[in-house]
Amino acid sequence: MPYRHAPYYVFAVMLVIALGFWPSYFAIWNEVPWQFHAHGVAASIWVTMVLAQSWTAHRKQFGIHAAVGKSSLLLFPFLIGGLAAIIDLTGKTVVAAPDPVRTMFGSSFVVGLALAIAAYVTLYYRALKYRRKVWVHSGYMLATPLILFESPFGRILNAVMPGLAIRGPDDLHLIMPAIEWAMAFELIVVAVLWYRFRDKANPFLVAGGFIVAQMVTMGLLAYSPLLMPVLRTIGNMPSAAMVGAGFAIGAATSWAGWNAGKRPAVPIPLAQAA
Repeated sequence: MPYRHAPYYVFAVMLVIALGFWPSYFAIWNEVPWQFHAHGVAASIWVTMVLAQSWTAHRKQFGIHAAVGKSSLLLFPFLIGGLAAIIDLTGKTVVAAPDPVRTMFGSSFVVGLALAIAAYVTLYYRALKYRRKVWVHSGYMLATPLILFESPFGRILNAVMPGLAIRGPDDLHLIMPAIEWAMAFELIVVAVLWYRFRDKANPFLVAGGFIVAQMVTMGLLAYSPLLMPVLRTIGNMPSAAMVGAGFAIGAATSWAGWNAGKRPAVPIPLAQAA
């Protein structure tokens, strides 16, 4: 099977997620808004699902692998709905209770989240479409945790890295540099994988393209109020509309990708049918 060390890579991503989000989510589980749970639970289950898929494939437990893969069809709408919930929360915070982080970086965050949704939709659709091509399918599925990586890794950098550590309100401007460095690290991972596996690792190049788009747009929009009117519009919308739209996008992706990957029907010759 391709990427024989993949389970360890996914486990490392899970460890970074746990460490990065521990202070702001896992340690205060009962105190966070419901939007954090919508995203956090779905994203955590998604990465666990990718780990299970990789683990079972490498142990040739293909029946379990297929069952876990089919469960992703139901999970994916919740994953995208959860990302839409964070966009909703960003808008609601801008409207109802402005905080310095979202005032500075609201435009960057909403663009980054929108690109994350586009990345997930593209990667997962292509993973389903090419599910009968082992290298392509596994590459696209294993690329999805990269899209989750920059946020928790950026928080770790803000906690411990000299020059990026946040010690008080005067250091909040370091949030965006930490995110940019985290995405740069993601691109290093993509480059290493492509250098080692070349064309077989092209799915990671697709993920890398979205990461570059995030780096450029989020960096350019840092401290920019350009999209604040959009965030205020989102903040005044019913949460169900935003989350429902995300869920619908995810459901449509599952349906379209599954059908795109079906085996083509083989016509039965008329003589044989008779």
